[in-house]
Amino acid sequence: MRVGIIFAYVDYHRRGQRNRLSMQPQIGPLIAGLLPPDVEIDIVNETWEAPDWERDYDLLFISAMHSDFDRARQLSHYWRARGAKTVFGGAFASSYPGLCQPYFDSVIVGDPESTVPAAWRDFCRGELQPRYRSDAYDPALVATPRFDLLAGRAVHSFGLEATRGCPFTCEFCVLTGLGTRHHTRPVASVIRDIEAGQRMLAGKVPGFKTRVVGFCDNNIGGNLGYLRELCAALRPRGIQWYAAATFNVICQPQLVKLMAEAGCRILFVGIESFNTDALAGMGKHQNAIHKTRAALDCCRDHGILVISGMLVSPLNDDVGYLRQLPQHLADCGLHVPTFLSFETPIPGTPYFRRLAHETDPAFLPSALLRDFACYTLVVRPRKAPVDEFIAAYRAALGEVFSVRQRIGKLVDDLPRLLRRGHWFPAATDLVDMITMQSARPAPGRTFLAGTDTPPPERVPLGDNDFASEQERDAIMEPWQVTGGDGRVLPQWLGSDIVFAPRRHRPEPLVPARAPDLEPVAALT
Repeated sequence: MRVGIIFAYVDYHRRGQRNRLSMQPQIGPLIAGLLPPDVEIDIVNETWEAPDWERDYDLLFISAMHSDFDRARQLSHYWRARGAKTVFGGAFASSYPGLCQPYFDSVIVGDPESTVPAAWRDFCRGELQPRYRSDAYDPALVATPRFDLLAGRAVHSFGLEATRGCPFTCEFCVLTGLGTRHHTRPVASVIRDIEAGQRMLAGKVPGFKTRVVGFCDNNIGGNLGYLRELCAALRPRGIQWYAAATFNVICQPQLVKLMAEAGCRILFVGIESFNTDALAGMGKHQNAIHKTRAALDCCRDHGILVISGMLVSPLNDDVGYLRQLPQHLADCGLHVPTFLSFETPIPGTPYFRRLAHETDPAFLPSALLRDFACYTLVVRPRKAPVDEFIAAYRAALGEVFSVRQRIGKLVDDLPRLLRRGHWFPAATDLVDMITMQSARPAPGRTFLAGTDTPPPERVPLGDNDFASEQERDAIMEPWQVTGGDGRVLPQWLGSDIVFAPRRHRPEPLVPARAPDLEPVAALT
């Protein structure tokens, strides 16, 4: 019995390049931990590596971002044609299960802890159901990830969750679209998984990698009391760790000090914008622009490197703001963001639903699902003509990621980080600045919905893989979100809210119960 777990990935820069430095996603080891330890499991994170097209699977789990669903259904068709049963899960599956259903043998809605073991049991009985819906989150069901399955194959081989979800309601966020929630795991369980991971990886990766842990949480600071408790447990263990948190976390010097003493070395923080109107429109009420410089200085002085992306708002930003971005970044001390992308109304989010119901079409015409990857403009700019807005964005890319900005960042960061001997964040910063390629768009990019460069990634499907031209089109043609007039097509207006308050939640299709598997100790 061979099980595959594939995260589908399309390079949003349209160069067809892998990103081996990316920590996310870590869904493969998490799902593998929910399956029996004696099953042969093959994890493929396409962010890092391509699938082996000669590989056969009996059961294949697939996950993907919304904008990569074209590829996800092509992967499913490829291996279904070769005898595999395919199961699709993730945020897109949860938001639009009905749209996904025809292309997979089964669709999972919600969390994996109760659904993956149930799908496995049913598959083994030859009774795989078309849809599984998770019950309420139960931290006791979260299994130790199979870190050993990625040993030696990934730069980041040691990532796990302490919490899940985020208590904030940013309008553009997929988490908000699914339903706001934030769960914590017992700190003892998190420590258990770290210790188990160190045993799994011992002798399989360089020793320092067993002492560098990535937390994959959406917001590790969603519960500040819990974060303090976690830091107290991590401090004596001598590990270095990195995570993502909201801006309010780094605005508290005592908390920053506590995190640094516990081994925190890198934090991804959603700064997003220097435009107060844009932040208000995003619903990022936890951000305070005037505190940015002090917060970043405090983190660096304690040996924590803060990284952050920047979003350009088509509704609230004008050409003048884009021109000022490099100076804003230098003034606040961030200097260079990890990305500069468009605030994009991903289908199913409150932002998408709001714009979809406006009287005048808010979207550009003929927008494809793959355009909703945040690096293609899908919303009509309101403070500049489209061509001027795109020209200003191109110019901003060149300035924001220029050699001058990168050197300025290193000059500001490295002395403070190295002063306390923190080589890990300093080395990460240096490598990021050397390898960054965001200033050089792929040839032919228009950055405009409907006309932007198609992805170069291909699934090797041939004529014999399709029963008809109709089936070929259903699998291979990119999905369209808006019509020629920019109005959202009807099928995209009915997304599901999965994590609604308990009294509003539908009855689960699969009962949640502890998986009948061997204990974690069997893997170590």
